[in-house]
Amino acid sequence: MSEPTPVFDDLRAESEELDRLVAGLSAERWRTATPAPGWSVAHQIAHLAWTDRSAFLAVTDPEQFRALVEKALAAPDSFVDQGAEEGAALAPRELLDRWRAGRAALDG
Repeated sequence: MSEPTPVFDDLRAESEELDRLVAGLSAERWRTATPAPGWSVAHQIAHLAWTDRSAFLAVTDPEQFRALVEKALAAPDSFVDQGAEEGAALAPRELLDRWRAGRAALDG
């Protein structure tokens, strides 16, 4: 089996680069459309924050992760978009802080 450290190092570096790109954006720029239909920059960052949180739950809280999976199975066509929409509704600073906290938790 290969060593996971290089993968984690790459993820950390890519996250830091993305952070630098979005940290200085105005609220208007956070609403800029991306290639994903119906998703803005905020939706993309919200999705990353949601994914980090889900991964963290998977390794730290099996009960909460199981509940998350059950919720996803109940609405398989919409749960990803719902999570992105909820996060994108936050103020940009709050969303950025949430994403950073999730990354830090995974990195810890």
